[in-house]
Amino acid sequence: MQFLDETEKKMAKFLAAGDEHFKNIYNEHMEIEKMLNKYSTKPFLTPEEQKIIKELKLKKLKGNDIMKKIIREKIAG
Repeated sequence: MQFLDETEKKMAKFLAAGDEHFKNIYNEHMEIEKMLNKYSTKPFLTPEEQKIIKELKLKKLKGNDIMKKIIREKIAG
C-alpha cells in the first residue's frame, strides 16, 4: 500500500484479519490500487479516463487517511 510506512503496513494487515470495517476499507484500497495500475500501463488516456484516475486517487487517499486514523487509535490505546 502506498503512503503507509512499514509499521503501518504490518498493522493494516493485522487489523484487516480481525476487523471487518477495516478489512473492507483495506480491500477497497487494494482494488483501487489495482485499477490505477491498469491505467498506468496505457500509453494514452482519454479525458474520461483522466477523470476516473483523479477520482480513484482521491478515494484512495481518503481510505488511506481513514486507515491511518484507525491504526493510530489502535497503537495509542
